[in-house]
Formats: sequence, structure tokens, C-alpha cells
Amino acid sequence: MTISAALSDLTSIFIDTAPVIYYIEAHPEFGPVTKEVVTAFQSGRLTAFSSVITLTEVLPKPIENGDEKLAKKFSEFLKHGKNLVVLEISEKIAEKAGKLRGHYTYLRTIDAIQIASAIEAGADAFLTNDKKLKQVKEIKTLVLADYL
Repeated sequence: MTISAALSDLTSIFIDTAPVIYYIEAHPEFGPVTKEVVTAFQSGRLTAFSSVITLTEVLPKPIENGDEKLAKKFSEFLKHGKNLVVLEISEKIAEKAGKLRGHYTYLRTIDAIQIASAIEAGADAFLTNDKKLKQVKEIKTLVLADYL
């Protein structure tokens, strides 16, 4: 199955951190797949969500490397991206994340917050490249590597 086929029955998707990095940095392997997803939501066919956690996760490397231009690209994409809603972390999301961590003990806090944000937003699916997150039953998870 292609990523386009996987997206065809969705109306919304939550974008985890890795797909954002792959898209902005035009990753040779995963960049084309993420570009299809971005095209789908920027064209208005899908609504996309991410969270402020994504912004926290994408900025350290460019800043550490002195690449202000790349850091700005990430910020602009997340803060002003067409049909992309960046969610704040609420008390409700934090509580949901804590409960997810209780049910899925392997979940890192950051992953639990991202997934809880996706669920709270009502996203149809969670896009990541972390295969272990497919074990979470509360939301459909799409793993980029499955669409290469």
C-alpha cells in the first residue's frame, strides 16, 4: 500500500516529529513519503495537527549547529503551515498522556504527550516513524517505513 492510499480514507492526521524533520530536511529515503503527506494537507484534502512538543524537538540540532536558517524553516512550517494546527499541551492532554504511559509502559513521556495530543485533537491517524507506537490501540498509527 502507498501512503496516498493510506491517507485516502482519512480527514485528519497528527504529524509526529520525525516526519517533520524528514520533510524539512528533504531526507533522501523518507522525504518523498512525507512530501506526499504535506501535499495532502496543504491542498486542503486533510487537516493536519502537531504539537508544541514537535517544535521543542526539531529546534535543538539546527541551533546547536549554528544553522539559524534551518531553525527558522522548522519554526515557520510549524507555526504558519497551511492547514497545520499546532496544539498547546493542556492539563487534559497531560492526564491522557499519563494514562497512556500506565497502559503502555514502554512509552516515553514525549511520545505519550504526542499521542495524547493526537487523540485529543480527534485526528484519524498518527504519523510517525517509530514502529513500537503501532502497539497503541487508541489511535491508528501510520509508520513511514511501511510505505517505502
